[in-house]
Amino acid sequence: MLAKHVRAFSMLGLSLALTGCIHYEHQSAEGKPADQVAVIQQFDKHLTITRIDNNGTLFWLGRQNEYRLGAGTHTLQATWSIGDGRTAPLATTVSLVGGRTYGLYGEASKGRWSYDIRDVETGQSATVKAPSN
Repeated sequence: MLAKHVRAFSMLGLSLALTGCIHYEHQSAEGKPADQVAVIQQFDKHLTITRIDNNGTLFWLGRQNEYRLGAGTHTLQATWSIGDGRTAPLATTVSLVGGRTYGLYGEASKGRWSYDIRDVETGQSATVKAPSN
């Protein structure tokens, strides 16, 4: 019985290893045409998007290199990988345009880190700035 479970677990691990990098599709993108879906590509390998609009992204697989979301405003949480650990999540709100590709870019300096989601073609940030008082 134990051997059967070990074998099944081993096959699952092997199939994951052979699939290479995968993408994460948020529920807001499911069944929509490409012109209504925005793609975020992970250019900084230290960063991982862990939550999109309060939904987990299967980040623990550690294999996502692309995230697909429906056009519109979304709240993202990302973490920075440090050795074998991760930082606490940092949230930001972005406004994404369907049919566009964005990059996930990070910066770390003096013990602080941040990230930005930018249109890869125009370089424009998708971050929604908080209104100033």
